[in-house]
Amino acid sequence: SVSMLAMGRFYDSRLVFYGINVSLILSSLYSIFAISCMFLIKRTTLTSIKFIRYIFYSILVISSLILWPIYGVTDYGFEKLINLICITIPISIIISEKFTSKDRNFFIIVLLSISSILFFISILNFSEISIDRSGVLGGGPIILARWLCIGALILFFHPNLPKIKYIFVLLFIIMSLFTGSRGPFYSMVLVMLIYLFLNFKRLFWNFIIVFIFLISTIFLSGIQSHLSEFQTVSRVFMNLTEGGMGKSTGRSIVYQTSFNQISNYPLGVGSGNFDVYSDERQHLLTKKIFYPHNLFLEIFIEFGIFSFILFCLYIFYSIRFSFHNNIKSYSKFGNLLFYTFSFLLLNSMISGDLNDARILLVFIPLMNIKDDANNL
Repeated sequence: SVSMLAMGRFYDSRLVFYGINVSLILSSLYSIFAISCMFLIKRTTLTSIKFIRYIFYSILVISSLILWPIYGVTDYGFEKLINLICITIPISIIISEKFTSKDRNFFIIVLLSISSILFFISILNFSEISIDRSGVLGGGPIILARWLCIGALILFFHPNLPKIKYIFVLLFIIMSLFTGSRGPFYSMVLVMLIYLFLNFKRLFWNFIIVFIFLISTIFLSGIQSHLSEFQTVSRVFMNLTEGGMGKSTGRSIVYQTSFNQISNYPLGVGSGNFDVYSDERQHLLTKKIFYPHNLFLEIFIEFGIFSFILFCLYIFYSIRFSFHNNIKSYSKFGNLLFYTFSFLLLNSMISGDLNDARILLVFIPLMNIKDDANNL
């Protein structure tokens, strides 16, 4: 399942090793085990959060099947919905119905393993990554940066790992900088600020000491000047130094056309049709922007107002549930679950599309699992 989440599709022509397409092997194994697990579900206890989850997924699928005959269907939109139906929804259902807290904790370790593999492959391909924005194993730089940040968060908050993990936390974040992807890095910073805010009294002096040490090290050692020589790293800080938001991706135009589409098509235009019905279509095609880079806007534009309302309710109840059952109850894995979810949610608001949000949608049922007595 985690391999499928990493690939995001059933077939990827780029994942070929010694003439063998690895994606076909992984997707075949995934299909066998996913179908087998679905047959193990004999009955369900329908809680409010699961009810909203299943209704939300159903509305996403049904709305596109209704809207496509009206507004048309694109290859991108069809692939995005198929990935949702075949990868995100089955994994979410299996986690919701069959996972215990022990399964959840093991799943988190597998997520960390994938992140670690990508980290070490990134080191091997460092010369290529640091010169030009690129990913590894066929994935793009944003996806790579997102996985590296997920790994850093799991390492930082995992309660059972030795303290040497903090060195790797820093290395994972530094490697994410070299991808040149701003969304994951800014989301990571925001999560750390949220963590500091919620734990201000306990962490204030520790934070000040660590912050002064890091800043002093960066500037006194000359690391800052060396990092700025890499185009990928300088791109991450472009928004702060050169007004990069307007210059690099035209986000202001993307958001403007998004709100125009919401006004013109409040019931949605179907999966993948954001750029087709954009009043700035030529600009979006030139920039290769086929989605609004905001999951909330994407769901409203492509799936309609009812899907948007359900998604907002789903996120609201997920945050409420996670905060009360993981943070306030001092759950052993509470910080890891809550802050990783926060990172994925923030990241989905500034980069990626519905298919890229698959880890967020799968992580929500993970954090809704209550600890048993052995994991408190």
